[in-house]
Amino acid sequence: MTGYDLSRSYRRALQQIWYAPLGQVYPTLRKMKRDGLLRVSVKVQRHRPNRKIYSLTAEGRKLLALWLAQTTALPRMHHEFIHKLFLLGNASPADRGTWVEAYIKRCREWALDLRRAETMLEPSLHGPNAESAWFQMLSLRHLCRIVECEAESADQIAEEIRTKAVLRPRRPGAVRNAENTAFAGQSLSPVD
Repeated sequence: MTGYDLSRSYRRALQQIWYAPLGQVYPTLRKMKRDGLLRVSVKVQRHRPNRKIYSLTAEGRKLLALWLAQTTALPRMHHEFIHKLFLLGNASPADRGTWVEAYIKRCREWALDLRRAETMLEPSLHGPNAESAWFQMLSLRHLCRIVECEAESADQIAEEIRTKAVLRPRRPGAVRNAENTAFAGQSLSPVD
């Protein structure tokens, strides 16, 4: 794969879920080559700049295999929708549903973009990198299902907001003690 191919593949499938600045692609490739993890071959092209093709060395494959064999951690996320939803009682009742509906719309648009990327990746399943493309397709489909599930869950939340606009108003000036405070400072993240 060329550095451009790596960048394009990343933008298409992983950018929304894994932060890696695109400006670091070539410096990272050069470092991996210096460390003996990659080899580079040059494909000479007429009327175009030559292409550098990167491939893993035996040491690079060994390191990748070790990383793949490690137990996969459960997702730890900074999920802004959940944070805002947690505090939505502080928003005006009229704005709550609108806010959730806007999030649902954005999720559905993202899911459509992912499905379009899936369609664009489809021809690669029959090319020279078919096996790699197949695993990229699997990861893209998984992400799409997560985003569609996110939209569906938010849709259920919007319905609950519509039907139970306000559960029970608190008395003005009422202070909750620590035992009644939601989760009493406990983390909702999974423990590794």
